[in-house]
Amino acid sequence: MEGFAGLSHLLEEGYESGVYTAAAALVGREGELLWQGTVGRLSREAEAPPVTPDTVFDLASLTKPLATALAVLRLVEQGPLGLKTTLGEVLPAAWLPADKNGLTLTSLLAHRSGLPAWRPYYQDLLAAPPEERPSLPERLAAATPLEHPPDTVTLYSDLGFMLLKAVVEAASGENLDDWCRRELYRPLGLQALGYRPLEHPGGRERRYAHTEPGLIPGRTGVGEVHDENAWAAGGVAGHAGLFGTGPQVFHLAAQLFRSYRGASGAPFPQHLVRRFFTPVAPGARALGFDVPGPDPDQRSMGRFFSEHTVGHLGFTGASLWMDLTTGLMVVLLTNRVHLGRDNDKIRPFRPRFHEAVCSALGLGRVPR
Repeated sequence: MEGFAGLSHLLEEGYESGVYTAAAALVGREGELLWQGTVGRLSREAEAPPVTPDTVFDLASLTKPLATALAVLRLVEQGPLGLKTTLGEVLPAAWLPADKNGLTLTSLLAHRSGLPAWRPYYQDLLAAPPEERPSLPERLAAATPLEHPPDTVTLYSDLGFMLLKAVVEAASGENLDDWCRRELYRPLGLQALGYRPLEHPGGRERRYAHTEPGLIPGRTGVGEVHDENAWAAGGVAGHAGLFGTGPQVFHLAAQLFRSYRGASGAPFPQHLVRRFFTPVAPGARALGFDVPGPDPDQRSMGRFFSEHTVGHLGFTGASLWMDLTTGLMVVLLTNRVHLGRDNDKIRPFRPRFHEAVCSALGLGRVPR
């Protein structure tokens, strides 16, 4: 569409100015794709292949809403779990300390468990026998003291989602990777969405946007999760590890939006999607999804998305935002960490891009 020509130029500007070497963006409304664009190369190498719609990106913390939270939603729908289910009802008493017994799934999903934000567990994981590593993060998280009483403050926490992975696996009887592929992604035809992409059929033939070795020297940063704790656990974690292409992330988001609106044949129950999209308290997050902050000038999706917006950011430079009022949906996937994890040029670029999207659709005014 002619109105979106400026978005292609803006993506190119991001590439030329060192925001990333690879980017894919998709814009839609009411679940229908209106525009998509790609720019750049898979790495900083001059001869690296160009980015295409089939380029696979490390989605980083988009794992939280699009894997772990959706897995909980599906298990609530199926019956093994409830949003008031506590960790003590699901996880083994052998390694779950008393102060974590009463934590509810709602508290964990909304980052109100009182757990700290992050710990460098990868150091302990790499020192452990390989066969113990996949289940060690949740045990380390369980053993970590709470920083706040539960349900008193919102503190974004990877540790809470490490524990949610253990909950999903205990309730489903499968590892998170296999269960998400079978129950969430494959029924929607999403073959390129999942964990550990190199290990799945066709995975080594796909093209990946490069990230960086990070704090663990020797990693390739190609088709391997960037997050150190997830990588040391074998690539599957509740807080990070998901990979996908722009079109497939958009398709999953579109199905969530259709479910939110109660469309015929939508794959998720409307009442549960609406519950997961609703902040648990004033100023708090929704269940697995982020919402706009109080200051429009500081929002990553810019000033023009309504208050009724849900989505998430990913450390690698990924983002998804859905305006539940206007139906606007924007997926922006980049590999900004390939130029160094301290490369924060995405911070001013992301709201500029989202505001340009809104302007292209005639939504470029502050909503009331």
